[in-house]
Amino acid sequence: MQKKIDITILCKVVDNFGDIGVVLRLSKALLEVQKQNSAIFPEINIRIVSDNLKSFSLLEPKINENLDVQSVLGFQVFNWENDANLEYFQKNPPEVILECFQCGRPSWLETLLFDIKVQNIVQIVMIDYLSAEDYAETFHLLQSLTRSARVKKINFMPGFTQKTGGLIFYNHEIDFLEGVSLPLAPELPLTLPPLPGQSPRPQRDFSKFQTIFFSYPHDFSSIIKAFIKFNKKIGGNFLVNLAQGAGFLPFQNEYKKFSSSKDIFDLKTLDFLPQEKWDELLKQMPLLFIRGEDSLARACLYGRPFVWHAYIQEENYQIVKVKALLEKLRPFFPEEHFSKIEKLYLVYNGSDGNLCEAIFDFLSDYENLTEGFFNFSRSLKKNGNLAFHLMTFISKNYII
Repeated sequence: MQKKIDITILCKVVDNFGDIGVVLRLSKALLEVQKQNSAIFPEINIRIVSDNLKSFSLLEPKINENLDVQSVLGFQVFNWENDANLEYFQKNPPEVILECFQCGRPSWLETLLFDIKVQNIVQIVMIDYLSAEDYAETFHLLQSLTRSARVKKINFMPGFTQKTGGLIFYNHEIDFLEGVSLPLAPELPLTLPPLPGQSPRPQRDFSKFQTIFFSYPHDFSSIIKAFIKFNKKIGGNFLVNLAQGAGFLPFQNEYKKFSSSKDIFDLKTLDFLPQEKWDELLKQMPLLFIRGEDSLARACLYGRPFVWHAYIQEENYQIVKVKALLEKLRPFFPEEHFSKIEKLYLVYNGSDGNLCEAIFDFLSDYENLTEGFFNFSRSLKKNGNLAFHLMTFISKNYII
């Protein structure tokens, strides 16, 4: 008989919404995977401990930021700073702890794990940031020591290869990846490019060609100039959907400086969107300019051409991360087309070069890039679902 396993997920919100967004996505995916594979996976009880319920509630409106303890969507949510958690968790000790993004543990949990004698063995799984770098394979499932024989620790690395944990996804996202048509939201009429296997049109209609634009602070003047140039090339039908974030107001202010241009593209500013609505919007866009790691994973899975703005780091270390991602993309494109992706990704993320020219060249080559991005997304599906791999690891350690 299989026992019900407790999974406690820890998350400190470091950069607005990315970290807690991954935790929300992982929690829902774990529940889905367990439900669909109940014959092989034990039942699970998920408890999320977060230090920023405000951010959490914006991504998932069913969360009440003012409640220290609540049940939502099949899992429990706890306020990190609530010391009363100690008594509850002492009565219901954790068995598996997912420590996300090196967030550490709240003081009351440290007390429980190392000062109070809990009889059961506790497995800490360190869920790290998504990276295409080689170290993701090296660190995946690497064990670490703790100061108690009762507390075990192991690294679990998201990634882009079969030697990592893979990416988090839901079944309906795989249906989309397989080319199943999804209805478009009525407020977003657009013409999606044909997927491989569908009959290509002699000349694609760029009517209402749209993109999401979501970035950290940037050289928006060069970006807007490239968009204006591309808008002119396709007959004035380019629409940019500007997402909330650090680049939201600076982009609008820069856009106003070009408002008198006869070739200016249309700009639509978006309200902040909960995670589910954000995901649906990304699926519907034929082109994505995204930032961070959670939106990067969605872009990779959805199989549309995308441009990634990596989190800016000291000494331009983000370039290392960008180059690693480029190497994962490279096999899916002829060199003449990949060179335009490579040039843009590097310049867009801080390398020397003409940003306006790099964006325009990338956009102008759009038709030749769609199949490569689609096939890249297909390859990621073959690596498997991180939630499934994680449940497999947990089951091997805790089924009785």
